[in-house]
Amino acid sequence: MANKKREKPQHLGRGLASLLDPIASGGAEAVLKSGQGTLSAKTEPQMLKTKSGLGTLSAKTVLQMLKTKSGLGMLSAKTVLQMLKTKNGLGMLRTKTALGIDISNGQINLALLKRDKNGVQLLKAASGPVPTGAIKNGNVENPLSLAEAVRELKAENRIGAHHRAVLSLVAHPVLIQILDLPENVPANIGEFVRNEVKHCAMLPAGKVTSDFCGLKSAEKSPGRRVLVAATDIQKLTEVAAELEKEGLNIVAIEPASLAFLRACYDKRIAGKFDQNLLLAIVHQGVLTLYLFRNETLNFVTTKHFGPDDGDGDRCLEWLAEEISAVMRFYDIEILEKRSQWEVEIVTDDSSSLPKERMDVLPSLLTNTAGLEIRTFKEASVDTPLVNLDSAANTSAVAIGLAMKLLQSQDFTPNINLLPLKLLQAKSAKKQGWVIAKIAAVVFLLMILSIGLFNTKLNQLNRNTDREMRTEAIGNMRALLHERTLLGKQAKDVSQRLSKMNAAVRGGYFLRWDRILTQIARATPRSVQIRSLSSDGSSMIMLEGQALSYEAVELFLDMLSNCEHVKSASLAGTEKVSGSNKWIRYSIGCSLTDRKEYQ
Repeated sequence: MANKKREKPQHLGRGLASLLDPIASGGAEAVLKSGQGTLSAKTEPQMLKTKSGLGTLSAKTVLQMLKTKSGLGMLSAKTVLQMLKTKNGLGMLRTKTALGIDISNGQINLALLKRDKNGVQLLKAASGPVPTGAIKNGNVENPLSLAEAVRELKAENRIGAHHRAVLSLVAHPVLIQILDLPENVPANIGEFVRNEVKHCAMLPAGKVTSDFCGLKSAEKSPGRRVLVAATDIQKLTEVAAELEKEGLNIVAIEPASLAFLRACYDKRIAGKFDQNLLLAIVHQGVLTLYLFRNETLNFVTTKHFGPDDGDGDRCLEWLAEEISAVMRFYDIEILEKRSQWEVEIVTDDSSSLPKERMDVLPSLLTNTAGLEIRTFKEASVDTPLVNLDSAANTSAVAIGLAMKLLQSQDFTPNINLLPLKLLQAKSAKKQGWVIAKIAAVVFLLMILSIGLFNTKLNQLNRNTDREMRTEAIGNMRALLHERTLLGKQAKDVSQRLSKMNAAVRGGYFLRWDRILTQIARATPRSVQIRSLSSDGSSMIMLEGQALSYEAVELFLDMLSNCEHVKSASLAGTEKVSGSNKWIRYSIGCSLTDRKEYQ
């Protein structure tokens, strides 16, 4: 054999870990997607942890945002936190039930799961046919027909509309790939990943939705890496929008192969050492190959399944050749010594593989210690459900999709291809409901406070009248003075209630998602934001450091031109002690309320 190494096949990455690295997901920086600058390393994780742009704010930050003219700042920290810890709050609590919706070329599979102290159990499962013409060539051609079919299937099986749901990806083409990050990777990893995705010829130019998550280093790849998924954004937007209209609460869209890995990881992948496990997953005309070694996923690639003519025997030969190519490459180029290969082929009911000819595959794959072929429904026995007896003929993909929200597995790749605009719309709607609920609670507390004050005032009046007849004039003056003070307090409470009513009717709320987005876009690359604070009014204070005074002036000018900033003024600048290049600055901004920019 020649010493010259064979060229590595296209998209052949060198590793994918089964546990996530603490690299922020692609959605974490969605607010900065089109901006010119980046927030500091300290500020970004606190403010930008979701695609909605607001993220999981700390208790202190939430309280500062609530302290506006609307009167929400009158509540104590303990009260606000108790109000937020509800089923329909800001999402601080984990989901206890979740619905997985797996849609293939021929079947709609539903799996409703519940998590309790005993583990994850299947509450309900259902399946039904995909309407004729709804899906063609792996793409949804009639979103309305498909959405109505899902709604009817849920109604027939009495699955409520309030359950959060995850949908399997129904779109072609699909890219699932591993990217090795260079040592000098830029701070904005999302922009780096998007630039790499743009060079993929199989995806439409300018019409791509993508997401990524960080991965642990593999055995032969010590550097940092990310798992990337991408597809056509227009097709996903149409499907998700129609499902929302039919009453489904779609919170994520995920490739079916990742959902299958999540569902079967504990029983099929974990604990297997000193051998290679190659999973060939065929779903909706797409072949996805995953290679595991020592519980670590070392390789992933996606391809359109089979030859163009669709001949069954030729499809089997093509599949065997794709699997063999991966095994040959790793045996020759990657692995230090040959080891046993275990191959598992998982298909949906609509694949082109002839089931009556499956017994031919062992003769085509001779370099394997074990070969298993089964469908997604047959694979349900390998899921971690506590009631496996009731899971017969339930799609393992649908189970894995629901498990994404239950967070019951260590292997949870955080990939969500739900378009950013839909996520932002859902987040804005949810925040509006939360603010309305908080306002209603505050309104009720104000009414109760006034009633309490009135009761005390009436009681004091009776006591005052009784003592006026028995006490001296000096004591009577003291009582009258106390009565006056209480009257002022009651008047003050009434005025606050009036302001609260006016705020609720007028809809005076600052749109922090837009404000933070514009601040991020206005931040030059030579400027860092160290802190962002508000005194409860429409003023915010930005503090940080810059490389020069000119950079501070540029930042000030760009803030002044923001749509939601009335004015920006420089509060002060000074040289950072011990540094020859950093300038510390403070900038105050007056914000525009919602009435002015609606």
